[in-house]
Amino acid sequence: MNTGPMFDNLNSSTHDDLTYPAGLPESVAPLGAQADGIVRAIATVTAAAAFVLFLGAFVNGRQFFHSYLFGYVFALDLALGALFWNLIHHISDAGWSVGLRRIYENIHRAILPLSLLFIPILIGIHLGQLHQWYGFIHSPPPEETHLQHLWHVKHIYFNTTFFLLRLCIYFSIWIIFSLIMRNWSMLQDKVGGATLTLRMQRWAPLGLVLLGLSTTFFAFDILMSLQYTWFSTIYGVYYWVGGFRGSLSLAVLLVLGLHAAGYLQRTITIEHLHDAGKLMFGLTIFWAYIAFAQYFLIWYGNMPEETQFYLLRRNGAWYEMTILLPVLYFVVPFFMLLPRAHKRSPRWLAATAMLILLMHAYDLYWQIMPVLHSETLRFHWLDVAAFISFSGIVLLATIWGFQRAPLIPVRDARLQETIDYVNETP
Repeated sequence: MNTGPMFDNLNSSTHDDLTYPAGLPESVAPLGAQADGIVRAIATVTAAAAFVLFLGAFVNGRQFFHSYLFGYVFALDLALGALFWNLIHHISDAGWSVGLRRIYENIHRAILPLSLLFIPILIGIHLGQLHQWYGFIHSPPPEETHLQHLWHVKHIYFNTTFFLLRLCIYFSIWIIFSLIMRNWSMLQDKVGGATLTLRMQRWAPLGLVLLGLSTTFFAFDILMSLQYTWFSTIYGVYYWVGGFRGSLSLAVLLVLGLHAAGYLQRTITIEHLHDAGKLMFGLTIFWAYIAFAQYFLIWYGNMPEETQFYLLRRNGAWYEMTILLPVLYFVVPFFMLLPRAHKRSPRWLAATAMLILLMHAYDLYWQIMPVLHSETLRFHWLDVAAFISFSGIVLLATIWGFQRAPLIPVRDARLQETIDYVNETP
């Protein structure tokens, strides 16, 4: 591929105690103060939305906690999805995605603030505003025979100590692997060499296994338990595949935004975005497979304890939302990403990535809100405030990373490989 001079405006530059290798494009330098205006704008909108959101706690407590949960799990899913892609990069020892690695590292910076922001959800559970199982297990055993076994099982699993211990384990795993992968990557910018790359590759498989298990059980504990008498063994996969799609789409949008501002144009090219488009296409099919597998097995089994999930979402306007979900989250993105030319078009990629992100939020809303409004859809202004607030937190954490470290791993041993990467001509 002929991209013209690979390194225009070459020089050696510094940022704090970091010296860039000679011959590195200065368009990969940290954004620094250049992004202060964007940060202030996002921070202002996020703070205003957060104020409106918490004001809603005094207006409608149950709506506040459900809206808060919706916004929270959307942001957390994006951050965990970014951690997944970071770990997968190291496990596969991929050369083409070296440049994208730093994008993921900056997105999953949001895990730490989101860990603290989980506290209001715990308050909502304790107050009985979110999960009905809390009141159920803290009541005496029911007299109905068919509920006694359920009470004994749920009483053990949702025991307060055991429940909080599980949550501490989940967040500890996410924070530890997010920090060590990011810190080793930052250190490699200073010392170079392959030692730290090999260290990250050794730890990534354990991190991926723990991430998969912890995210699955988090989905069981916080989302599936909103209907605590319902169960689905595939629900955890359904939750985190949405995070894979959402975080990849967010990464694509961030790269395209940096391109528009003049950054990364010769280091993350359309060749890399083409491969990202392939992954978006594959995950679109995978999400449809998981969603259909869950629905088909429940429909075929026709057991009341399983069908209740979909029956609830047939009430009122929830039925129309249920019909639109596979259309807008699978069919439309499938055909948008099907042509090769679309996966190599920044405009098509941006439009598709934005649609997938919005539909991921739509999917989570469809999972959460029917528990609160079982008769029909009742869209609330707190839903918008929660979405804007938590989206802003993810963006602020990401841009904060862009301002304080190079936009790519400048001393990764395989950096030149990713810069020279070209898709095979079909």
